[in-house]
Amino acid sequence: MSLSFPSPVQCTEAISDINSNGQVIDLHSSSTNSTLTLLSSTKLKLTLRNLVIQYTPLTNDCIQYLCMLLANNNTLRDLVIRYHSISDRGVIKICKALEHNSTLTVLDLNNNPLITSTSGQALSHLLLNNSSLDALDLRCTSLPTESILLILQSLPVDTKIRELNLDYRHKETCINTYLNYYRIQNIVNWY
Repeated sequence: MSLSFPSPVQCTEAISDINSNGQVIDLHSSSTNSTLTLLSSTKLKLTLRNLVIQYTPLTNDCIQYLCMLLANNNTLRDLVIRYHSISDRGVIKICKALEHNSTLTVLDLNNNPLITSTSGQALSHLLLNNSSLDALDLRCTSLPTESILLILQSLPVDTKIRELNLDYRHKETCINTYLNYYRIQNIVNWY
């Protein structure tokens, strides 16, 4: 179900249309009120499989509801937050909420330039402590190479991660600096 520029009423209607078989919601260019209406629904906790949020700046309240959804949901597999929708504060809170989540397999944070070195430690900690995540996309962020190295070094030897998408600008330094890069080279995609 795709919702572009939705009103709170449209979000409420969309929630009532969600069936018990699971649902994909693509939220595009949403207002804070509409986003809150959607994320605060208890029905999402029971049925949502994939959530895509694009061009929708997430406020602290939105992040709080999203974290509650992640903590109390056993159906959400893919979380995509793209295009100027999240900053460090949100990433840190989501990483904490995902530490004990065993359902989410894909976290896509592509194209969020407000993700900086402040998020590096939280993302690294997430990879060490989450057992279900198998794909992480960190392209087009403002993470510096030092943070990318920290993230690479945090991947356990028996990592479940099968796909890690990173900016090409980090490639040379990471390959030349991280001594165990050979161990993870098959899962890292440089764009």
